[in-house]
Amino acid sequence: MQSLDVNVGVLGESKTLGMALPKNGIDRNNVISIFLMGALPAVGGSVISVMLYSFFVWGILSLALQRFEFQMTRSDRALALTFTAFAALIVFTALIAPNRSEIPHSIVWLLAFLAPWVVIPRLRATRDIDFLPPYIAGAAVGAVIAAFVALIQSGLLGLRSEGGAGNPAVFSIMALCLMGIGGLNISSTSKARQILAIAAVVGGAVALIMSLTRGVAIAIFPVCVLLLIYNPARWRSILVRPASLAILTAATVAFYSVERMLDFRWEQTVREFHRILMGEQTTKSIGERLRLWEAGRDAFLESPFWGHGIQNRMASLVPELSKDDLPIRGFTHAHNGFLSFALDGGILTLTALVAVLCVPVFIAWRAPRDSSYRARLFLALIVSISYAVSGMTQIMFKHDIMDAFFVFCAILIAASIPAGSGSNATKADAKPPAS
Repeated sequence: MQSLDVNVGVLGESKTLGMALPKNGIDRNNVISIFLMGALPAVGGSVISVMLYSFFVWGILSLALQRFEFQMTRSDRALALTFTAFAALIVFTALIAPNRSEIPHSIVWLLAFLAPWVVIPRLRATRDIDFLPPYIAGAAVGAVIAAFVALIQSGLLGLRSEGGAGNPAVFSIMALCLMGIGGLNISSTSKARQILAIAAVVGGAVALIMSLTRGVAIAIFPVCVLLLIYNPARWRSILVRPASLAILTAATVAFYSVERMLDFRWEQTVREFHRILMGEQTTKSIGERLRLWEAGRDAFLESPFWGHGIQNRMASLVPELSKDDLPIRGFTHAHNGFLSFALDGGILTLTALVAVLCVPVFIAWRAPRDSSYRARLFLALIVSISYAVSGMTQIMFKHDIMDAFFVFCAILIAASIPAGSGSNATKADAKPPAS
C-alpha cells in the first residue's frame, strides 16, 4: 500500500502529520489552503465557501496578471466542462420556464461550479507536491474537532449537533465526508497519521450520530466498507493498539452522555414507521418526506424533459401538496437531491447531476497509476457516494457549504493527477509561477 506522506524531498517532514510547509509563496499558500479546506467544512461552516470564491476571484486576477499560466489537462477539462454543462442546463431550463424575474437569486450559487477553470490552473502552478496528504490530514483534524463540537452541543446543551453549519443535516454530511477522507490516513507510514485515521472515523461517526440525521447515518456503512477495502490489513492491526482502544472508549462515553437523546430519536422513528405502515399520514420528518416525494413525482411527470425551472422548484409541488389539506411547510428542496433537480430541469438536469457526481470518480479511475492513485480513487468514491446516498433524503447541492466542499474536492482530485503522461498529456511545461 502506497504511503500518503508528502514528498519529503520537496517539503521535508514533520514528526506529526508527515508534512512541512514549502518555502515558495504560492506553494505554501496552496498547501495551507488545501489543509484548511479539509479541516473547516463541519466546524467553519460558510468559511469554506468564502475561501473557494476567494480562490476563484484571486485566480482570475492572477491569470490576468500572468502570475501563472492557464494550464489544464484533458481530465481537468473533462471535470470543468461537466460542471459547466450542469450549470448551463440549469440556467437554460430556468429561462424557458415562467417567473424569469426570480432566476437571478435562484442561480447565483452556480458560480461555484465554474471555479475549476481558474482554481485548477492555480494548483497546477505548484510543482512536485502531492496535494492529497494535507487535504486528508486536514479532513481528519476536522472530523475530530467536529466530534468535540457535537459533544458540547448535544452532551452539554441538549441540542441536535449542527457544528458551524447551522443545519444538522449539512453538518452530518460534512462529518460523514471528513470521516471517510480522514480514514485514508490509514495507509501512511507515520504511526501518528494512522492513529489520526481511526480518530477521524470515530470522531466523524460521533458527530454524525449526534446530529440525529437518520438519512445520513445510513451512509456510514458504504463509507466504512470503502475504507476497509482500501487497506484491510492496516485496519486490523491498528484496532488493537492502546491508542485506538482509548479512542473507542472515549466515543462510548460520549454516546452514553447523550443516551436519552438517542433513545428518544429511536423511539420517535419506530413510532412514525409504525403509523406509516398502518396507513396513517404523519406530518413528522419521515411522513413529510414521503409527502414531498409523492408530490414531486407527480410534478416531474407533468414536465419530465424540461422540468419547471429552478425558480419554480417548490411552487411546482403546491398543487399536489394542497390535495391532502395538510399544512405546506416552507421547504427549499424536495428532500431528495435527485428529485429536486429533476423538478428544476427534468431529465436534462438530472442527467447532468449524475455526471457531476460521477466525473471525479471517472477521472480518478482513468488517472495514471502513480503512488497516489488508490488514495485519489477512494477519495473520489467516498465523497461521491456520500453525496449520492445522503442526497436520497437530504439536500445535495444549492447550499453554499455543500457546493463548496464538493467542487473543491473535485478540483483537488483533478489537480493531483500528474500532467504530461498518457491520456492526461497537456501542453509544454508552463513558466515557473511567481512567488
